[in-house]
Amino acid sequence: MIIFNIMFFVIYILLAFVVIGYIFLMFKFFEYFYCACVRHQPPFVASPDLSRKLVVSEIIKNYPNAKNICEIGSGFGGLARAVARNTNANVYALENMPFSAFVSKLFDKISFCKNNKTIWCDAFEFLDNTDIKFDVAIAFLGPKLTPCIQKYTDKIKVLISLDFEIGCIKPTRIIEIGHGATIYQNIEYPHRLFVYEF
Repeated sequence: MIIFNIMFFVIYILLAFVVIGYIFLMFKFFEYFYCACVRHQPPFVASPDLSRKLVVSEIIKNYPNAKNICEIGSGFGGLARAVARNTNANVYALENMPFSAFVSKLFDKISFCKNNKTIWCDAFEFLDNTDIKFDVAIAFLGPKLTPCIQKYTDKIKVLISLDFEIGCIKPTRIIEIGHGATIYQNIEYPHRLFVYEF
């Protein structure tokens, strides 16, 4: 009898995980649909782990006194939390997709990141309306949106762009990762960090 109870309990737990996973995928599907049909941009993937580590080490090495850092298009906030854990800066994770922002806020609470703040907003509208000056901004946005950042050079001292460059501005330095690429609209972009100091 006890064995059957344990088996039923395990089955219930597994079913609960399946239902939670299904709900998660359903929300992601609607978010991707919104991204493609309303915002007219392809849905994006998470930044690679190696890129995240390099961004964190770049900030620690070259911008250790940064007080305000933002990630433009933060998704689930993994990179912003990694930066927050390894620096003393106030880190702002700016995300316009409601489900991604919700998950990011949830992870902020679970991970007890006190200096990380997820904001559900259009990042460019936020930059238009904020008085905060950012010592470092991080972006993984794609070739169409990355050039929009040049409008905010008065509010951003340093931009670290993952994989995509601002076409008309020469980067201060390019950090080659050496393998892997982001495929965006059937074009392959090698994993690199473009660092711009304004």
